[in-house]
Amino acid sequence: MRAAAIIGASDTGKTTLITALIEEFKKRGLKCGVLKKASHQIELDSEGKDSWRFIEAGARSAAVMTEDRLFLIKRKTASETLLDVALDKFSDVDLLLVEGGKRESAFKKILRVQNADDHNLISPPEELIAIVSDEPFDSPYPFFLANEAAKLSDFLLTVLEPLEPLVKVKVDGQVIPLNPFVQGLFDETIRGMVRALKGVPEKPSEIIIQVRKGRKNEEK
Repeated sequence: MRAAAIIGASDTGKTTLITALIEEFKKRGLKCGVLKKASHQIELDSEGKDSWRFIEAGARSAAVMTEDRLFLIKRKTASETLLDVALDKFSDVDLLLVEGGKRESAFKKILRVQNADDHNLISPPEELIAIVSDEPFDSPYPFFLANEAAKLSDFLLTVLEPLEPLVKVKVDGQVIPLNPFVQGLFDETIRGMVRALKGVPEKPSEIIIQVRKGRKNEEK
């Protein structure tokens, strides 16, 4: 999965740009996901509804399934980040577009502005890779007009690298961040152990190991 965050002030066209990119990537046979970072409180589950009552009673998550939709409501943990959600919930998409998340250093960013005046008001983050505007102006970054979704799509497919780490560790549902050295250590150790097992391909592309703690004092 590759990912990019679309950032910018309110009402500059971030949602419209994301929609255009989704349509463009769909034409190319790619699966897209969208993750929105809200700057204010949003209540998707109204008070009194069954799922709201489940959460209020203490459930960590509640889901509602219809014929063609699945709604998941989950309490956010204090340490949970956009990257955690991206890796955990969007692993089946080719491209993830994040709306917002200027301070999330894990994502390359595209700044959506309306004109040069908007651009001058914003301090560009280190991860900025492009600017999209309604009006042309000289830019130190790769520049695209708002109606150039096809060109922007070509650019993203060229510059974005896979978001998934070499090794991912989850403990009780929480993704544990690993630096490159620790990832490499895990990778070499696990591959070395697995190679000794019968029936394992010589060069497996993916290895999944699950460890579940048994129940204490379980009655036999």
